[in-house]
This record gives sequence, structure tokens and C-alpha cells, in this order.
Amino acid sequence: MPSLAQNARAMRRALTPAEAVLWTILRSPPLDAWHFRRQVVFEPLYIADFASHSARLVVEVDGPSHALTSAADTARTAWLGAQGYRVVRFANADVLADRQSVWRAIGALLPASGPPPRSAGAESPSPQGGGSR
Repeated sequence: MPSLAQNARAMRRALTPAEAVLWTILRSPPLDAWHFRRQVVFEPLYIADFASHSARLVVEVDGPSHALTSAADTARTAWLGAQGYRVVRFANADVLADRQSVWRAIGALLPASGPPPRSAGAESPSPQGGGSR
């Protein structure tokens, strides 16, 4: 049975169209300053679509199958909340149809103080051991 990390790695290579659009949104200014990551493992239970650890924000994009798993999504949101993360969910159709509204909604959830400063000329390393993104 694959580990969460192996599953997350595979999922990063096979983004859905809505996830690919959302990834583009999260990498656009000023959201990019919050250093969102894709398919983030929250041991021991979950993989979040996108997360910014510095903003303590998880962004999920939900396809039609999430209507069938709403109880599981509720439990997962509660667990992430107990870890100090806020969770925002967008439907695939909303991400694909109205990028600007999604961008604004995410921006409104980020702390007004702005992202924490990074070291001069350095980007924070990826927890997977790769580059900055």
C-alpha cells in the first residue's frame, strides 16, 4: 500500500484541470508570496490539495464526487482546523469559470500583515527536498 507521501507525489504529477488552474492562481502575485504547496501531506491522515503553512490556510478544489464524501470532508476540515488551519473549498466549475473571484476570495483569507519575511535572497526550501516550489 503506497504511503501518503507516495500518493501526494503521484497526485502532483497528475493535477486535474481545475487543480492546474488553481495552482496558477496561487502562484500569481501577491498570493505567491505565501508560498503555497501542492498535494501537501498532513500526517498521519490527509493530503490537502494546496496549503500555505505560513498563512495556515488549506485550499481545496472539489469535483462532483465530493458530494458523495461530504461527511469525510467535514471530518477532514475539522481535523485540519484542530491543527490550526483554515480550510476554503472551491468547486471545480467555479475555479474554471471565474479565476478572478477565486483569486480575490483567497486573498481575502490571507493575514493582512502580509507573509513573513524571507531571508535576503533565499527562498524557503520545499519539505520534499526539492527547490522552492
